[in-house]
Amino acid sequence: MTEGTAVLLVDSYSTKCSKCGKGTRIEDTHHTRLMSGWGTPDPEARPCGARFVAISTRRLEYTVEFLNELRPDLPAYAAGKVPRDLTT
Repeated sequence: MTEGTAVLLVDSYSTKCSKCGKGTRIEDTHHTRLMSGWGTPDPEARPCGARFVAISTRRLEYTVEFLNELRPDLPAYAAGKVPRDLTT
């Protein structure tokens, strides 16, 4: 399992890890389990183990305040505003 840090990315119906791009659960502190979407999950898929250090989105209508309500324990960044050094 890879380590490092990642940003929790919130979309309309899902959350993803910025490090590996796979689905995750919004309440997790590390990417240690997958949240599969519709269809058959890939049996080879594995979570990357990254620690979530911030929450963000690609959706312009999601505000920092909204993201803070979802995860008050993480710094929140608007779409396109995440510092690049957060994902290592």
